[in-house]
Amino acid sequence: MNILTQNIMKKVLLATIFWVATLPAITQASFVRIETTLGDINIELFDTVAPNTVANFMNYVNDGDYVNSFFHRSASLTGSSFLPPDILQGGGFTHDSSNGYGYVPADASIVNEYSPLNPNSRGSLAMAKLGGNPDSATSQWFFNLVDNSTTLGDTNNGGFTVFGQVIGNGMDVVDAIAALPRYDLRTILNHSALGEVPLNGVVDNTYYSSQLVMVNSVSAVPVPAAVWLFGSGLMGLIAVARRRAGSKGAGN
Repeated sequence: MNILTQNIMKKVLLATIFWVATLPAITQASFVRIETTLGDINIELFDTVAPNTVANFMNYVNDGDYVNSFFHRSASLTGSSFLPPDILQGGGFTHDSSNGYGYVPADASIVNEYSPLNPNSRGSLAMAKLGGNPDSATSQWFFNLVDNSTTLGDTNNGGFTVFGQVIGNGMDVVDAIAALPRYDLRTILNHSALGEVPLNGVVDNTYYSSQLVMVNSVSAVPVPAAVWLFGSGLMGLIAVARRRAGSKGAGN
């Protein structure tokens, strides 16, 4: 075995030790993927800092409650529909060709787990709730499009619980949805939350379902993609080392 091959094998061994040592810490977190009609959004959930909120969210995920739901609110927190949105909200309303419009079935509300250590910063995922009731969150959640840490802090209804963070290029998808034009669809379900619905494509003012940004599925990702990519690269290094060692041996 020549010096080059020895150096490669040493690097592979060190990388393997590092990977194994860090793997338990990586997999302590939960990861989910929200597949939408405009792309996938990968999210790391904060199991240890908001355990009850994460468990609540995963109950909806495991029950398939978010399938065929849609993003129903792209809004500025100032209340002005003319300003760019600060949040993008989902998890409340559904639509399918058989049953038309409906609601995500709500479980019992949960206790607020807001912490200033987990602010509503850009890219974070937080629970929506009723005004004047800190412990009223059920199925609905929202992405923070900007830094809302002050606006949605503890002085606002007890603070809004952040329980996850968008990772990878997921914010590209979130931003693309938030950039869509917003329409007032409150007459569809006679619900005040549908005043700023993002719609994709040409809207004819009579039929909106084909323009809704749908959630096709929400699923748990057992191992983060970064670990798989690292593992794939590690296997590639091992293969290169073996090929070089084999070719050197054949030459001898």
